[in-house]
Amino acid sequence: MSDLVSISQEVLLEYEAKRSKLAGESLDLCDDFGKFSEECAFLFDAFAAVAREPECITPDTIEGIRHINFWLKYQVIGYREKIDNIHTGLRALKLKPQE
Repeated sequence: MSDLVSISQEVLLEYEAKRSKLAGESLDLCDDFGKFSEECAFLFDAFAAVAREPECITPDTIEGIRHINFWLKYQVIGYREKIDNIHTGLRALKLKPQE
């Protein structure tokens, strides 16, 4: 019986370690996304300002917008991957009944 209790405690400790790691990753992701969202708000305001004054659009402006769009696209892909990884970890974390 002592071995069973020991195994159960090991399983619970492993479960808690994984849960804690995922919780930390989730909080970090939320913080990162908050900063990203602030950067996006600034960029959207900048895009709106450029659209109000199309005469200021130069080849450099076009290149800058292209660069920012590329950056935004890959930031969003990165966030999606991080969210998927956390969700996968949470699904795998379900405690399974001992046989």
